[in-house]
Amino acid sequence: MKLRMKCPNCGFWNRIEVNKLFIEQETSEPKVKAYIPMYEPLKTETCKKCKSIIAEPRELIRIVKKIASIKK
Repeated sequence: MKLRMKCPNCGFWNRIEVNKLFIEQETSEPKVKAYIPMYEPLKTETCKKCKSIIAEPRELIRIVKKIASIKK
């Protein structure tokens, strides 16, 4: 599958090929199982704009949702 990932250096959005994995997370109750989706890059990927390395096969990528701050 293809994953869109933003380069931390220049901000360019790249598409990288990944495998989707589900990692089990520990919960407070023993009968409940929770799984977190994570992504494993298939090869070393570089940014198409600045040529810096953005993903490597030996590291897993987790998508974290940002919560927008509320202005008063």
